[in-house]
Amino acid sequence: MPISFAKIAKESTYSRQGLAELWGYASFHAIARGVVTPRDDNKIVLFVTEEKQSSAEQYVDRLTGGKLEWEGPTDHFAEDRMLNAASSGDEIHLFHRERHHMEFTYCGRLTVANHLRRTDRPSHFTFKLD
Repeated sequence: MPISFAKIAKESTYSRQGLAELWGYASFHAIARGVVTPRDDNKIVLFVTEEKQSSAEQYVDRLTGGKLEWEGPTDHFAEDRMLNAASSGDEIHLFHRERHHMEFTYCGRLTVANHLRRTDRPSHFTFKLD
């Protein structure tokens, strides 16, 4: 199901449940991962939390100015799509929050600026906000 950003405003905050409703999902579980790739859509959506719950995987993610330093998931989900986004027409969008259980702030679209692919641990990506 393609999703739309027409009603999403930069610097506005959203809950996963609110986004799920806006995008027509039955529940927020459809977008509960840190990397979401809606079926039959050219969008990759990152949900980044800097201070994670102690029970969660402790990826090191930091948004500073217009740059996101991000560790990808251990299963390396969607890494190839992100690396090829510029040539394939995929869009990478960022929802960010500083601490778990807060709402996410929509930051806009991202472009991969640099990356270090790893197979034995999370890959490291540097994104710039468009």
